Amino acid sequence: MNSKSDQGLDQFLFRFLENRGALLERYEGGFEALLPEALSDLLKVPEHIRIGDGADSGLNGQAFAGYGSPFLDRILEIVCGNIPLVSCRLEVDYLKSRGFDRLIGEQFRFYKFTGRIEATGTTNVHYLLLQCHYVAQSDEQKEGLVRLVLNCETGAYIPGMVEILSDPKRDFQLLPKQLGDDLRWENALAHTKVHLEEALRGEIYPFRESMRRRFRRDAANLEEYYHSLKREMEKSLEKPGLSEDLIRDRKEKTALLPEELARKRDDLFQKYSIAVRVVPSAARLIRIPVVKIIYRLSAGKSQKTLSLIYNPVTHSLDPIVCQGCGKNIRDIYFCPHLHVLCSSCHKKCPLGNGE
Repeated sequence: MNSKSDQGLDQFLFRFLENRGALLERYEGGFEALLPEALSDLLKVPEHIRIGDGADSGLNGQAFAGYGSPFLDRILEIVCGNIPLVSCRLEVDYLKSRGFDRLIGEQFRFYKFTGRIEATGTTNVHYLLLQCHYVAQSDEQKEGLVRLVLNCETGAYIPGMVEILSDPKRDFQLLPKQLGDDLRWENALAHTKVHLEEALRGEIYPFRESMRRRFRRDAANLEEYYHSLKREMEKSLEKPGLSEDLIRDRKEKTALLPEELARKRDDLFQKYSIAVRVVPSAARLIRIPVVKIIYRLSAGKSQKTLSLIYNPVTHSLDPIVCQGCGKNIRDIYFCPHLHVLCSSCHKKCPLGNGE
């Protein structure tokens, strides 16, 4: 592979196979690969292949990987069918070592419980920076990108962290795919839906308000039209010489106007309702050193230990997640079984036996 385009293709194939567990060894003009059985079956090639220059490329255990080849097409289908995920780490200059009691008091309220710090320690936590493409469909359409950061360990959404991580001065160092990355990814995604609603709220607020104004305007015009129509129909009954059948017919039609108005109003509501479709488009798994705080809460004989995380990027504690609905919470309630709950879920614990 001598040309620049061929070199780019060589690097792409090498990274693709390496990231999926293949054992690779370069030689002049290409590389040799020993593929895991699952990958071999997926790509429909032998487990042992050679990729590169050669007249017999594609024969005797070799795979021809030129542009337009079935082998490359299958790889592109896999790549395009998955969300691009990059792993990296972010080093920080300073980790806070004191003052956590004040931060906890400022950021959280534990109802009917008092707490104290039992221990603190530094560790690494993975955060998922997720970029999604959204389409908001109503009488008009709005589309764009929304980004949010989730704590892979707790599932908490970290407001404001995207903007801080977007600072070009931040030094990210790429990491090879590590054991457990897929599990971290899945754990974070499990909490994405509820947090996307919060992240999108501000993004589509002007669009939502525009549709609401149009609905109110058109609904007011519609009501005025039907009220005028009703007045005209009632006035027409005052004309002399109308037969009893005609009068009865017009009265029946007049009586149906409120029902027709309600249907037209419902049609308007549907017209200006907003349906939002969100599709993840890219993701970055970021390993960040943090301070983990073991916080013991007590109320009479009841005791509960929480693990709080001081985030050196936001210089604050990551939000706690309600075990009932998955939303971020700063006001923390507990059911009799000591589930961590928001004020709504606390009324009837969704996890059972929590009334």
